[in-house]
Amino acid sequence: MSILHSNNSLQATDYPAPAAFRAIQVLEVLSNHKGPMTLTEIAVAAPLPKSSALNLLVTLEATGMVRRSHGGWVLGYKALELGQSVLATTDLVSEFRRLVAFQPTLRGDTTLLAVLDGMDVLYLARHDGQAQVRLASDVGRRLPAVVTGLGKAMLAALPEDELERRLATVTELPRPTRRSHRTVDELRNDLRQVRSKGFAVDLEENTIGVTCFAVPLPGALQPTAVSTTLLSNRVTPELFQRLVFELRELARDLSVFARD
Repeated sequence: MSILHSNNSLQATDYPAPAAFRAIQVLEVLSNHKGPMTLTEIAVAAPLPKSSALNLLVTLEATGMVRRSHGGWVLGYKALELGQSVLATTDLVSEFRRLVAFQPTLRGDTTLLAVLDGMDVLYLARHDGQAQVRLASDVGRRLPAVVTGLGKAMLAALPEDELERRLATVTELPRPTRRSHRTVDELRNDLRQVRSKGFAVDLEENTIGVTCFAVPLPGALQPTAVSTTLLSNRVTPELFQRLVFELRELARDLSVFARD
């Protein structure tokens, strides 16, 4: 979980290396923003004096962690390289890639692995099958949990008190499509059904014409789930049953790697 999201009360001086803490703050600000940011925007979001923010940016630029772009500053390719290195050495991700290939139905479609960070889904790995669907689920990207099958599967798997704590932070639900939930009460009702069935369905709540089925990993230290995504017009009762069965198998097999 990000430092900015989980420890808002902590200051750089609470750590042995304040400069390192501030540098991470700058990187997280850039990672949570779509597109370039100006120096002023970064300083306000961090928050830091503009002179300190500029010094950090210049230092990070020298290491390749950030770069100047038309309109401001963005993450550098070194940050992407480090992120990919972490994923490549994570047993959960490598096992996901290996196990999906053995699932006769799942391997033909887009299959995803993600964790829950606050009220966001963070994508860790993606398997593109033969029937690819254009998605906004690139590795490392975040989406609101409430409009994704993965997010609903993980929210429903939380203890009730933890679920309510997270829902209390929601002031307005995102509605990318007309099928998205309009109220938190609608979302709660959906999550109760997910908890009862053991799997979640995103029926065009995030993208019109696209359906997603998702299953949480049992016993994971951090809420984790797997899903498959396909065009809605391909879904049949038989295909639905096969996909959910294989997702449950995949979640069960991966769960041992999510408990470390």
